[in-house]
Amino acid sequence: MAAETSLLARLSRVLLLTLIAASLTACKTMPEAMGNVPFVASLTQKERGPLDPLPAPTMRVWPNAQQDVINQRARGMGLVHAPETRTYLNTLYARIKTAAGVPSWPGEVHITAQATLQAYATAAGNLYIALPWLTSVESEDELVSLLAHEFGHVYLHYHMLEGAIDSADTTADLLALGVALANQSAQATGWSKVDTLRTSYAMAKDLAVAFYGQSEEIDADKVALHLTHKMGYSYEHGPKAFLERLAGWEEKNEGISAKKQQELLAALRESTLAESVRLRPKTANELSNAVNSAQAEVQAGINVAGTQLFADIGKALSNLTSSHPDTLKRQDTLAKLVEKTPELQADRAPVTAPLKSMLTERRTAQVIKHYALAFQALESPESPQALGWARQSITGSTSTHLVPLLAVFTVASGQPRPVRGLPTDLTQLFEANINSETDRAWYAYAERISRLKQRGQRADATRVLQRGMAQFAQAEEIMPFTISYYGETEGWAKAKEKAQDCGQRFPGAKRRCSAAALSPTELAEIKRQETLKADQLIDKLKRKP
Repeated sequence: MAAETSLLARLSRVLLLTLIAASLTACKTMPEAMGNVPFVASLTQKERGPLDPLPAPTMRVWPNAQQDVINQRARGMGLVHAPETRTYLNTLYARIKTAAGVPSWPGEVHITAQATLQAYATAAGNLYIALPWLTSVESEDELVSLLAHEFGHVYLHYHMLEGAIDSADTTADLLALGVALANQSAQATGWSKVDTLRTSYAMAKDLAVAFYGQSEEIDADKVALHLTHKMGYSYEHGPKAFLERLAGWEEKNEGISAKKQQELLAALRESTLAESVRLRPKTANELSNAVNSAQAEVQAGINVAGTQLFADIGKALSNLTSSHPDTLKRQDTLAKLVEKTPELQADRAPVTAPLKSMLTERRTAQVIKHYALAFQALESPESPQALGWARQSITGSTSTHLVPLLAVFTVASGQPRPVRGLPTDLTQLFEANINSETDRAWYAYAERISRLKQRGQRADATRVLQRGMAQFAQAEEIMPFTISYYGETEGWAKAKEKAQDCGQRFPGAKRRCSAAALSPTELAEIKRQETLKADQLIDKLKRKP
């Protein structure tokens, strides 16, 4: 017990000392590539007013927009096929680009199959918004504010930061290699100058990226404020309502997370007490039983406190290195701008008719309804109504969509006996998605491959993998999965060959691909050396006056 408590204390101290050291040396340890991002210089320029013209757009080489879409289909649950909805959204996007003075820029709006209020933009000019946004917003003003905010990231070319990070990481790797060779420490098992360099760089990079990312979000809000006003929309019903909705969703999620954390801590306490009972069975001596029970309570309390400490440290680090600023801060920033600009305070009625018309369109209404049923079934698969919800969700226009099929698969898998009308091998359900050109998502392939491999049907699993790779050849998101699969089935030497090829084709995925090619033995050795290095670092810190 004393050892566990000591470990928590040591970890807390190391995290705090590393964080302080990294923040103090951030500007010195960050490779120069991070300083080449155009918007970094703009931070020192005079701040523009919300009605001032936007800064001239930065010239850039556009990634292939269609290849980008394929890659997004390989993420999460893929995309939602809803043509009429996308026509409406892309009409709005075209108006936004025209208002920004760049009507010929590439990129379209796509709908992601997520249950939460997520949205993002890519360097290809594509915008991706989660389906629930469509039923959450109350006016077109708010929807355009969301799209204009994401477009702000594209317009300001903040995606250049991704390339700068890749370049900086490569520079740091080469520098670390040079230091290792110079000090002949490449094979050292203890903490070396190489480890100091890498740790300092990694922490400093996270802090710098977080700083720029938080600035980026506020700048994108300002672009949205400018464009929505120019397009005739209301601040009250547009940018303000958009950020209020986002803040409400975040607050709700934080409450859910806190509840889950408390449930986890309660479960940990119960398991500790149960384990103590198992190891110390009751005796005829009541005093001995009372002492054992008290010791068990103390042990449970210490374990819960330790877990809470880890959670608190993790939350603090996450907040510090988050690329998204507090939404309330974003609201305050826009509110202050509006206070100084009377024109933005004009009382404009919200635009609602086009949004309502879109939501009541037959196929759109069906897609929204069926996804709601599918998400409900996935959230409560043990509910008596879950199978009915799931089966209804795979009718009509969503019969080949991944999320409804996944809902049926998940609920049916938990039934005590085979469900009439469904295949005995429930993974065959995913074939409907795999065979649909408009709806296919990589998740369907991955789930089918994993289940077949678990059952020992390696040849069948490999055939499904090859079919998936033929469809998603240009998607870097699938590479870690495929590399791990080859490692597990054909040997880790083959996986390392695949990882090398991945790094050449997709520089941005190089690290993930290399990590996917590590065998269990290599991972165990890395973990052993990391533990050893951490202990040696702690010892060093202890010896310092």
